[in-house]
Amino acid sequence: MSIGRRARRVDLTPVTPVLRAYGLAYLFTTAPRIFAFLRRVRRSHLKLEEQLVVLRNVLFTSLQLNRFPTAAAVLIGGATTFPRLVSAILRWTISIFTRQKPLHLDKNVYLCLRAACSFLSAWLAFGLLNRDEDWTRKRAESRAAAVVDDSTVYVPKRQDLLSPSHSPSYAGKTIDFTSFAFCRALDVVIISAWSRTRTRSWHPERRTPRLASFLRETADPSIFAMSAAVIMWSWFYAPERLPREYNHWVSKAADIDPRLIQALRLARQGNFVYGEDTGQAPLLASLCRELGLPEDYGDPAKTNPIPCELYHCGSGKSCEFHALSRFWRSWEFAMEIYVPLQVLALLRAPSSESILDGLRNAAISSSFLATFVASFYYAVCLARTRLGPKIVPYKTITPQMWDSGLCVLAGCLACGWSIFLEKPKRRQEIAFFVAPRALATLIPRVYDKRYQRREQVVFAASIAVVLTTLKSNQNRNVRGVLGRLLCGILND
Repeated sequence: MSIGRRARRVDLTPVTPVLRAYGLAYLFTTAPRIFAFLRRVRRSHLKLEEQLVVLRNVLFTSLQLNRFPTAAAVLIGGATTFPRLVSAILRWTISIFTRQKPLHLDKNVYLCLRAACSFLSAWLAFGLLNRDEDWTRKRAESRAAAVVDDSTVYVPKRQDLLSPSHSPSYAGKTIDFTSFAFCRALDVVIISAWSRTRTRSWHPERRTPRLASFLRETADPSIFAMSAAVIMWSWFYAPERLPREYNHWVSKAADIDPRLIQALRLARQGNFVYGEDTGQAPLLASLCRELGLPEDYGDPAKTNPIPCELYHCGSGKSCEFHALSRFWRSWEFAMEIYVPLQVLALLRAPSSESILDGLRNAAISSSFLATFVASFYYAVCLARTRLGPKIVPYKTITPQMWDSGLCVLAGCLACGWSIFLEKPKRRQEIAFFVAPRALATLIPRVYDKRYQRREQVVFAASIAVVLTTLKSNQNRNVRGVLGRLLCGILND
């Protein structure tokens, strides 16, 4: 009985954030795999024994030491449990030497202690996440079969890779996570600097209040617009720089014929040239036949430039009607995503008002995404045939130059400003969802492992900045921070 009473008195409050972080991370990483497993079972004819083996792998993979749940627990523990433990040890040590009762540490001292613990825990978590030999082996095999023109990426010769004596060493599994943490840390530093210097005479809020208000209102939309431009440009011309799942999602939302994308890429490479027979006429000839258009429309040797009607893919000659049709199709596509999410959110406290608010929020978010897609396509048409040639004659900027990248650039620069359709509170959340992905496209996704220490320093320092602001006595903050961190992690 005494043992049972003593067990019931055990206080789990200090380790609650760690356990919560591990449980949430396990749920977030395992749930999608379970859904994928259920789809696979429904479509395939696996035996019961095979199904159980697959299910066991799904459930136990995330329990491995080098998976995200363990790393998440270490990260959150670095900002909550570990500082408490170290603080208690320090106070106990001081009390022994001074022979006085343990004193509470100064607030600034404890803040520095939490920052140090967060840095060390992030350093350890980074090492755990990168202890994945399967990832290194698969990456080596894929890089051996690919031709990469990037001096910053280590690409050994194929025959060396296939030799048993060669053991390639790659890094880059956590590059998305690192870029996400860096963007969040940069946001924290900028906001802190802005807030702490408000009393200074040179601060914009004191000298130019209107300018300061303008900067606050346009900061998040500008970040999103620039990030969206980088992402869309990469999706067109360097899709390998985007995460595979994210690239697939953008392709599904864009809903464009891959032959048109290929034609634009070939035009940029100089293999699809107007006025010359480069052997690329069959590329768009099949699309012309499917749309009931003359095959000459897709032949760069006979048509200069290719009419927008072909790019509209059956929506007619009008660029405006094409933009409206894109808006409607994208809105339907977005509603299929946002409505289920709102339904899940309403399960907590269903009511008539919350249902209406959920539908309204889904419609607003869907309109934002639909405007994003429609403005991209309409800007492309305006640049290449409608407005661009009237502003700058074809003698200065030729149709070849427009279709080699300038028209796509116009679409990339225009689409991101649709963020103004979202509520101000949502703009920051969306902006810092896409900003890390834009940053990740500007750096090598795979690099020689000898440079991994640089990424580890950036990762640990960024996580320390983000988690130091976390209040250890509020578990809901653990959920919020962990949810944001999950946005940046790769599929492990």
